[in-house]
Amino acid sequence: PASNTVVMREDAVGGSPPRWLGLVSGGIAGATGVLVGHAFDTMKVQAQLGGASPAAAPSTAPLPQRILALYRGILPPLLTTGAVRAVYFAIFENVKLGLGAPPGDTAPLQTVLLAAGVTGCSVAPLTQPFVALKIWQQANGGTLAAASAAMWSRGRVFHGFGLHAGLETVGSMVYLGACQRRGEGSREKSPGSLSTTAACQQACTSAPSAASRGPGRRPSRSRGEWRRGRWQGAPLGR
Repeated sequence: PASNTVVMREDAVGGSPPRWLGLVSGGIAGATGVLVGHAFDTMKVQAQLGGASPAAAPSTAPLPQRILALYRGILPPLLTTGAVRAVYFAIFENVKLGLGAPPGDTAPLQTVLLAAGVTGCSVAPLTQPFVALKIWQQANGGTLAAASAAMWSRGRVFHGFGLHAGLETVGSMVYLGACQRRGEGSREKSPGSLSTTAACQQACTSAPSAASRGPGRRPSRSRGEWRRGRWQGAPLGR
């Protein structure tokens, strides 16, 4: 009977995956995105430079060599994506709390946008060296150590930082603002279901956010039950 049916969610009953799982999932998702998109990013950078760069393999080179040439500069983003993602969401949650948003709850859109802008601007100095190093290798080739030494000696590490910071700030506001709207849409159908951070991390990793839990909350279901996923329409007594 309908009266014997209950809809249960991880966030409603406090059943969430361990904190470390969200970080690992974010790192894996970020690394996968880098592996899939880096070759296209290299072709974009070389096109922006006006054609084939010194790092590009000649058209007469074997196909494997030409493919590998498209992955020059992949190490900086690949090795840092998980840490940057963790720092990003940690800064966002703390700034949001500092602006008066209740912990584990959804803030107004204006607060989210302001916190997102501060987060993007704060993360920019951390990401700039790795972005610059990636582009240098894509354009000029060379080993990671040689590229780092060349950039440092020429003072190119923070070249164009103003544009990079602007991009990070605006991109962060659009990204987290869209996640806020997604969370609001979910709450209209199911009140209290997703916070902004949870919506963003679930969209990226399909794992609920540990940051969206309030302080002191503990999972009320076993991990075996959590692994089986979200329960919808589970009969009572089972």
